[in-house]
Amino acid sequence: MFKPRAEMQSWVGIQEETKIEWTVHPHEIVIAIGNLPEFEIVGTPAALRHLLAKSTEALQEFENAQAGQ
Repeated sequence: MFKPRAEMQSWVGIQEETKIEWTVHPHEIVIAIGNLPEFEIVGTPAALRHLLAKSTEALQEFENAQAGQ
């Protein structure tokens, strides 16, 4: 059975003005965040849709918590 895994663990801070660029390849998309050295996210369209969905859930939870304060 295939078990999803992370290739490495890391983090990046993103501000409103943070540079975000991307390149599209035949089977994956590379998202580059920040200036050199940039942080890259590489994934298939389905994987990036999953990241987007989970990020949207996290943002909604954050906003709900802020509204309750």
